[in-house]
Amino acid sequence: MSYLEDEIRKYSDFFHKINVDKNFASSNELTGNTFFMEDGNILSLPSMEVDSRYPYGSDGFNFWAHASGYMYCNEGLFSTFLKVGEGQEPKIAFFAGFQENNGDYKVISLLQAPLMNNSEVQLERYTVFTKTSVYYITEIKDMRFVIRVFVDLDKKIYFTVNIENLSMDARRIYISSYFNPLIAHDIAENGEQRWFREVEYLFEDNNLGNFIVKTNEAINRTNTVSNYMVLLRSFQGGKSSTLIKHEETTSRYQYVGGNMSSLHTPKALKNGTFGTKCHICTFTEVGIAGDILNLEIGGKDYGRCDISLKSFINCTDNKAVEIYKKNKLVTEQVDSILLDLNASELKNGEQLSCSVQKEKEGLIRNNIFNGFFEHLKKQVEFCSLIKGYVQLFSGSLIGIRDVFQATEALLIWQPEVAREKMLEGLNFIDPSGRCPRQYTLPKSENEIPIMDLRAFIDQGVWVISAIISYLRHTQDFEFLCQECGYYEIIDEKKNIVKKSLIKDSVLDHMIRIMEYLIQNIDEEDTKCVRVLYGDWNDALDGLGVSEDSEKEFGSGATVMVSLQVFQNLNEMIELLNRVNYKNSIALISKYKKVKGELKEGLEKYAIIEASDGDRRIVHGWGDKRSYYVGSFSDSDNKSRYSLTSNSFWVLSKMYDEDMSIKDTILEAYRKLDSKYGLKTFEPYFAPNTLGVGRIPRLHSGTAENGAAYIHASAFGIMSLFRMGCPREAWEQLYKSLPFTHEYVSCSSFVMPNSYGYNEEKNIDGQSMLDWQTGSSNIIFKVFIKYVFGISPEFDGVWVQPCNWTPFEGFELNIKIRTCSIKLSHRNTNSKERIFTVNGVCRSGIYDPVMMLTKLWLQNEELLNEVLEIDVID
Repeated sequence: MSYLEDEIRKYSDFFHKINVDKNFASSNELTGNTFFMEDGNILSLPSMEVDSRYPYGSDGFNFWAHASGYMYCNEGLFSTFLKVGEGQEPKIAFFAGFQENNGDYKVISLLQAPLMNNSEVQLERYTVFTKTSVYYITEIKDMRFVIRVFVDLDKKIYFTVNIENLSMDARRIYISSYFNPLIAHDIAENGEQRWFREVEYLFEDNNLGNFIVKTNEAINRTNTVSNYMVLLRSFQGGKSSTLIKHEETTSRYQYVGGNMSSLHTPKALKNGTFGTKCHICTFTEVGIAGDILNLEIGGKDYGRCDISLKSFINCTDNKAVEIYKKNKLVTEQVDSILLDLNASELKNGEQLSCSVQKEKEGLIRNNIFNGFFEHLKKQVEFCSLIKGYVQLFSGSLIGIRDVFQATEALLIWQPEVAREKMLEGLNFIDPSGRCPRQYTLPKSENEIPIMDLRAFIDQGVWVISAIISYLRHTQDFEFLCQECGYYEIIDEKKNIVKKSLIKDSVLDHMIRIMEYLIQNIDEEDTKCVRVLYGDWNDALDGLGVSEDSEKEFGSGATVMVSLQVFQNLNEMIELLNRVNYKNSIALISKYKKVKGELKEGLEKYAIIEASDGDRRIVHGWGDKRSYYVGSFSDSDNKSRYSLTSNSFWVLSKMYDEDMSIKDTILEAYRKLDSKYGLKTFEPYFAPNTLGVGRIPRLHSGTAENGAAYIHASAFGIMSLFRMGCPREAWEQLYKSLPFTHEYVSCSSFVMPNSYGYNEEKNIDGQSMLDWQTGSSNIIFKVFIKYVFGISPEFDGVWVQPCNWTPFEGFELNIKIRTCSIKLSHRNTNSKERIFTVNGVCRSGIYDPVMMLTKLWLQNEELLNEVLEIDVID
């Protein structure tokens, strides 16, 4: 049995078992018609409400595969296949045709999209997502069709159409493929693109010929380049299966039946022929690559068509294309490439793996958690390595805060990859230390990148914290000496920058960032950090507005960023005490002074007290403290609670200075709690609320406006663990994880960004999007640092497993530097926590903040090749 046959059989067996064994189905089911298989792969059943998806590719090349069969692909601004709207004609499609008595063909889409009128046909569909490939499976009576798709490390896309005849009798059918690529630097379709695109079919006697797609693009007024796609095909049949004949077309009109028709009613497929040959198409209509392969599939036999798509971008000549188009696609090589991808993915996963044991309270099934953790890793990796335009609109660039938060999670098991991405981002900051909100990667060395220069004050704090985490995890202090450049801001209103001549080290960049943050402290009054355009909660972008019409920004402040800067100052002091830098002593002295003033300002202005003694940590205030947000009486006269200011009071370690604030924070969390977890604000901001910016434009109970915006919810969860409240933290985790919900509106095997709730608007648990969201990296860090309890420092590693979980125990394999740590935790209701390291009992240290006993491993111990650590509670 071949590799492909083995995989198909395994997926088919699982599908049929969940249909007949309801207990088996229930034990493996997530939300949204999806199931985890034993190997962690995902089986998704058709749904008209949820269209799960998975990205394939690497290094920012994203081929999106939806459970419905919709597929699209881009790398930054370069789109191979465009995304289409819901219900519209797909850019990639596959069909099968069965001849009827009248000579016409019954056409069956081998994907859920496009939706066709086949109500009289008994068929079963299911989709399987693995980490490296997707399988679309359609079973019709005694036939089974499989579309397998994957992307190799060279960004070549492979499609395999496999046809199985499960009966004893030979069957005559056709299969048809349809590709409508863009291969241009654009993210939307327009009427002019057809003028500059040409599709040609290269006819070959006795063989399936190849297609070439060419698009011309202007770099500027005097220079043009061409993008090419070469589509190779091959057919392999079993002992009694043959390719009888084949037809090809480059005309969409010919395929679908004219400009008024679509793939929902493809005329040529109903007729079983394209008619007159059309092997080249340009200018007058949209060129496509389409075929019809007439097959005879023997009894208990198979046929298989393989297709590969390779793009050549920004070509000044076609020499490489002329050479490549002569290649032949070999079936065995296709499977071998996928097997190599699987092996690489497995090896990569070995750097970090976990397995929780049987659930003891039934909240979260252990097999579901274990499967989810692996795909959460994939989500973190995806978010770290984006090249922009993930959301396919002009404002979807590469966010500084987004990438550095994600790489801080990625470095836990892929430090080298995270290192390179951080170096990339550091090259886009201004010499003042000001980070852009977003940037793009220039297509050439002389091109000026597109940037979003809105002055969100928080960007730099994430950069410093991520680099500090990288150094603690790796001890790679040489990283600080790497040279990076800058882009100088010329006109921030027009988002114009220029390449700076200044180049210096990573550490110099960190110090410049720190200086920019310090310069934006309100020295005249509160000693807290001015919010400028906004902070992490960028929907609340009105606090920084100045009352003085001559000034853009006033003294409005953000408590969250003030706390983050407090944390950054501590991090930089600790770092500078360990490295040889030209003016470390002066900088340390300065940072200590600023930290002290900032601490006093936070204690004086960020905590307010009512006449009855009730205290509250505010979100921030407007210019000249003329109004507050998150106070007993905000600008709308509402008493309001804010999540992130409370969370970062704990996470920044301000909490450690005076833990009597704990009850105040927990009371805020009780007020912010909801059906789907901790909300950003309670109550929401009504339309036209003054002084808060655009957040009132959001419906109440959605996104940041009084909903469970999970990125923020996760900050709260992290703070609960750190305050020694593990049961409360797990209660919130349960609400935040998508697979615990009765309903989700997107993929349930990765983190969404929010859960809406507004009964009047018929919103109950829906999410804005999945995959590209910061909630993934924060939830991931919660698992690593606070559930499994691995927390690297400069001088060693804390081992601090959570002292209450809903599982009987867990095993974690993680590599720290060159040491493989195998951590095992068991829950036995012991009176005290017991540690053993490589079989030797060790004493723990009680942490009064986290309220648990933890183990300290010095750096010297991490020189061991393996450390086996057992923790018994």
